[in-house]
Amino acid sequence: MLRSTKSTLYERLGGEQAIAAVITEFYNRMMQDDRVNHHFVGVNIEALRRSQITYFMSYALGGSPQYEGSTLRQAHAGLNITSEEYEIAIKHLNSALRKFHVGLSEIAKIEAFLRSVKPHIINR
Repeated sequence: MLRSTKSTLYERLGGEQAIAAVITEFYNRMMQDDRVNHHFVGVNIEALRRSQITYFMSYALGGSPQYEGSTLRQAHAGLNITSEEYEIAIKHLNSALRKFHVGLSEIAKIEAFLRSVKPHIINR
């Protein structure tokens, strides 16, 4: 069995371009889903997408730790995201990851990270 010489999940996924493609696909899916798209009314999706790419690269995937934006709690304050909506978002991200042929072990690691930060995002 060959072992990857790439040490971080960020590197194994293909770096910034690959992550940007996944995040773009994720937001496209979220915007098309009437169960959650109300959270994006009046939101600058491009700025949000760029922020998420930086956040994911910095924290979730072990890339360059240069994120200087809001905390998760600050960024999601007042959005009243429900647990059900959070689960929908995880499913959309998993689908986006599968579309770009991300392996199941990497998807599981990303999902585990997302579940670990859920208390900082759910507002009700």
